[in-house]
Amino acid sequence: MAEIPTEMKRLVVASPGKATSVADCTVEVQTVPMPQPKSGQVLIKVAAAPVNPSDYGSWYGSKPESYPQVMGKEGCGIVVATGGGLTTYRCPIGTKVGFACNDAKQGSYSEYVVMDAITGVFPMPDDVPIEDCASFLVNPYTAVGILVTAVQAGSNAIVHTAAASQLGQMMVKLAAIKGMEIINVVRRDDQKEILEKLGAKHIVVTKGEEAAWKAELKEKVKELGVTCAFDAVSGDMTGHLIDAMPPRGTVYLYGALAGKAGNINPSDLIYRKKQLKSFYLTAWIQSGGSIQMVRRMLSAGKEVNSGLKSPDGWCCTQFEDTTMEKAHGEIVKLLGSSITGKKLRIRFDKA
Repeated sequence: MAEIPTEMKRLVVASPGKATSVADCTVEVQTVPMPQPKSGQVLIKVAAAPVNPSDYGSWYGSKPESYPQVMGKEGCGIVVATGGGLTTYRCPIGTKVGFACNDAKQGSYSEYVVMDAITGVFPMPDDVPIEDCASFLVNPYTAVGILVTAVQAGSNAIVHTAAASQLGQMMVKLAAIKGMEIINVVRRDDQKEILEKLGAKHIVVTKGEEAAWKAELKEKVKELGVTCAFDAVSGDMTGHLIDAMPPRGTVYLYGALAGKAGNINPSDLIYRKKQLKSFYLTAWIQSGGSIQMVRRMLSAGKEVNSGLKSPDGWCCTQFEDTTMEKAHGEIVKLLGSSITGKKLRIRFDKA
């Protein structure tokens, strides 16, 4: 194992600028002292970290005192040192791991991170290149959590919006494995084609006349006996989904691509007893207390790790690579184009 340096580089949002978009932010490469693992912690040399929508929302919308702000929530790498302690035996030096950052002082867009060996580290498959495990957490665990939530709500079929995203594509493949059905809602024909190539059977394209696609959606909901929908879009789409649900049906909101939710008919909630709830990955993981959380993570982790096998695994991701120095510009460029099917990955294991 190579000698560990005394300093490392990381990305930070130095300033939110006008605080209206990612493009407004000032992003800098910062040199800081190497973090030192304490008992029960491990030091990870980061190989790669993905750029998720859940990452960049806070870059320009946080309180002034939170800047400079570290960046990134998840990543992957190799354990290169430990602080000792019994719990570190599960991930000795040389172990391939994914990791999740829950500390406001540390982000995944760093050359090295220190993680709790129990709560922050996830062993990755030995036969998968470690850089391909960069998106092991947010999207795959969300896919598992959404489908589990649907089954627990008594529905073996769901409606899903923004369905051609990386997460949506994962869900199509995972649902097929589980024998579940998804009505995939997308905006364009090219997105429909992406899902058809994955074997998706039910796709509603919203680019045409609103009355026509809403009628198609309602017919499919009735045909498949759908009682819940998962909405990453928000805006008027939330109201459309509530309208499409049967009495006592539920729409779970988990994203806000179109801003604040609206277009909701109060009669659907008051008289037809339809519900609007949230789906939040962290809350799903932690629900039911510590014992249930451990069981849930072990079960989901086994399912996710089995799906990381490239290129055919259900949760493998197609990445576009960048560096720390180029990341901000690439993110702004990506947000200004069609981001369907694209996932930006910051590489730290290449010059």
